[in-house]
Amino acid sequence: MPPNALPDINNDDDLKLHFQCLVRSLIYLAVCTHLDIAYVAMALGQYNTSPTRAHLLAAKGVLRYLAGTMDLSLEFGMEQSVISVPVQGFSRCCVVTDADWATNEKDRRSISGYCFYFLNCLVSWSSTKQRTVSLSSTESEYYAMTHAMKEALWIRLFLTIHSLPIPQPFPLLCDNQSAIALVESEAVSSRSKHIDIRYHFIRDHISDGSFQTTWIPTSDMTADIFTKPLLPPLFLKHHDALGLISS
Repeated sequence: MPPNALPDINNDDDLKLHFQCLVRSLIYLAVCTHLDIAYVAMALGQYNTSPTRAHLLAAKGVLRYLAGTMDLSLEFGMEQSVISVPVQGFSRCCVVTDADWATNEKDRRSISGYCFYFLNCLVSWSSTKQRTVSLSSTESEYYAMTHAMKEALWIRLFLTIHSLPIPQPFPLLCDNQSAIALVESEAVSSRSKHIDIRYHFIRDHISDGSFQTTWIPTSDMTADIFTKPLLPPLFLKHHDALGLISS
């Protein structure tokens, strides 16, 4: 069967089952090995209940990409940093977080993404749709940072239990200066008073010195690959920064 051909599907139930099986396999790869397809696997998963032939064709397009990148693997134990961060020492152990504001035209919910580096190695990543509608890009970035903070607390606890080195404070990198200002401020303004209290717990960990927020340029925002489709040059740049190499 040609790569762009669709299977012989006679009814919608067959199409739905075939699509769900394919997306389930893509999500497994995105979680375990092929993290560069995390965004597209998450995006396709939103159509599991009512997929169309166009959605199935898009999923099969991902298979063509996977067929051409079968030799890629995630490298651990690298001596040099794979990301470019303008802050000394932050590239070895840090969390990079980003959000794409109001991407979905149907529900206008933003996409959160993060990636964790430990000793220059990527150890955790995520691409997920936010549960609430953000009224600004600052708010969507704030939600993304809170989402990453939940994982950061677990990782810091894991490192502590196993007596592994932990940076103090733990760097939290973001490319939105307004979101950083909102995190570091304890004041409630007209722009933040509507934000649910559960998202504000991040402020406690910033104020007690456990974590430190730092701005980085958008061009160096590796987590961007988990929030939206990217043009080939930028995709390849962030793809390399994830630590994926040809084996």
